[in-house]
Amino acid sequence: MRHLARALVVVLGAVSTLGLAAGCSPEAKPPAEPTCAMPDPAPTLAPGSLTLPAKPSVLILGDSYTEGYGAEPETKGWAYLVGKPLGWRVTVNGVGGTGYVNPGPRSEGTYLQRLPSLQGRSFDLVVVQGGSNDRDTPYPALQDAVTRTIDAVRSDFPTAKVVIMGPATPYGKPDPTRVLSQCVLAGFAQSQQLPFVDPLGERWFVDGDGDRYANPQNGHPSNAGYSHIAERFEADVRVLLGTGA
Repeated sequence: MRHLARALVVVLGAVSTLGLAAGCSPEAKPPAEPTCAMPDPAPTLAPGSLTLPAKPSVLILGDSYTEGYGAEPETKGWAYLVGKPLGWRVTVNGVGGTGYVNPGPRSEGTYLQRLPSLQGRSFDLVVVQGGSNDRDTPYPALQDAVTRTIDAVRSDFPTAKVVIMGPATPYGKPDPTRVLSQCVLAGFAQSQQLPFVDPLGERWFVDGDGDRYANPQNGHPSNAGYSHIAERFEADVRVLLGTGA
């Protein structure tokens, strides 16, 4: 029996040696995940690049920031505040936890999945905000989801202008998810020649701002934070319209 075991070891060793001699090698590692590089130069707000009729009908589609989560009441959120000073008739469609990929904690639907509920409506402008909820989404998948979403917006509302708005955080320093989303959205906006409102790149919030702009109970903007977002958004829109500095 001892001789049989020794013979088996010898045979297995010979097979292993033959395999190596035949060119067998360890399994190749998968290619590295592609990473996103911010466009150089980054998209800018081209003065006068956006034209709208008087009192336009505007859809703002987004996540909890568009919803106004953290404001008291939620109608103090930025999306509700910008209509009056800009002369817009605004429809707010914000759902917390959702994104280009993430359908939300209760499967409320991604941005793309929520568009059918708006069919039959007519808008002069669609603002698509967010991206911070698409955690753990590989760069190519996020890029594809953004492309399909904006393509659908253009198809459903063919006469509407489109503005993309990136993620924000009242704490100033963004997490990796927000940075990736910002990068993907900036690249897409540049490739499609779409206006890109960039809260992170424009540093709407800086380190330490959480003390005065964040709701400590949920980490979202407070009333003051949403008011600040509204003011910065309005300023960017006025640049796009050619009516502001």
